[in-house]
Amino acid sequence: MSQSGNVTICGLAVLENPRRYDESKPDSLAFDAQFYLAHGVTLVAHLRFYNDAGWEFDDMGFYMVCANIAQTQSGAKLGKEEINQLVHQVVGDIHWLIPVSVTKDQLRQRPWITVASTVLDNSVDLSEGSFRADAYQFTQANRNTGNPSILPIKALFSKRFTKKPVPKAHSNVTFEGYLSRYSETNDVADCFYVEIENITFQGRSYTPASAKTVETPVTTKRKRNLKFNFDNDDEAPSTPSPIISKHARLSGSDSSSSLTKGMTPVPSRSSQ
Repeated sequence: MSQSGNVTICGLAVLENPRRYDESKPDSLAFDAQFYLAHGVTLVAHLRFYNDAGWEFDDMGFYMVCANIAQTQSGAKLGKEEINQLVHQVVGDIHWLIPVSVTKDQLRQRPWITVASTVLDNSVDLSEGSFRADAYQFTQANRNTGNPSILPIKALFSKRFTKKPVPKAHSNVTFEGYLSRYSETNDVADCFYVEIENITFQGRSYTPASAKTVETPVTTKRKRNLKFNFDNDDEAPSTPSPIISKHARLSGSDSSSSLTKGMTPVPSRSSQ
C-alpha cells in the first residue's frame, strides 16, 4: 500500500479528560474528543496535543478543532495508555484548537473532512456515484501496531452535484466534505462515510519557469467599514470569548466517566 495521503478533520468538538499520557513528556496531552455526526451518532476520537504554550484545561470544554485522524488499530497506544477500538473509533494528532462559547444545539454540526488518497481498485460505483479509498495518515498512536495507519472511506457526492464526477480506480484525488456516519463490524468502526462537496483530480506536477519573490512584507491598510482591528488593544470584542487559563485545573479526575474509568488523575504543573 502506498503510504502517501492525508486525512484532516475540522469541526466543533467536546474535549474531555485532559491527561498526560507520558510523564517524561509533560507538554504532551491526550484528550477524549466527541464530534457530532447525527442524532444518536457520535465520533469519539483519542487525540494527542502538543501543549507547548503550557495551557491547562478543565475536565470538559468546547473547541474548534483541526486534527489528523486515522482508524484506531488493534494495539494502538500512547505511552502506557492503551486505546480501545470499542471506545475510540479514531486516533489522531491535533494541529490547533480554539475555545468557543456555544450552545448544545450549535454543537450539533457535522465535522468537515479533507482527504488526499488513491481510489481503490474495483471500488467505483457509477450508478450510485461513489468510490472507496484507504487514506493513509500517520498517527503516533498507530505507530507500533503492525497495521497500516489508514482511514477506510466510502465517498459519495452530495446533492448539489447534478452530474457526479466519479474518479476512475487508481486515480489520485483530493476531496472534502462532511463526515456523516461510520459502519461497524463487531462493534469496531470499519468504514467512514464522506459526503463530497469538492473534489480535485491530481494531474502532473510541474515547476514554473520562474517564481515571483516577495522581498518586502506586505502591509495591509485597514479597510473602511471594518470595525475590528487586531492591532488595537483598546478595542474589545463585542461578545466575550472563552480563554484557556494557564492557571486552570488540568485534570482527568471525573471517575464517573466511562472514557476514563481506572485512570489516575493528573496533577497540574503548579502542584509538581
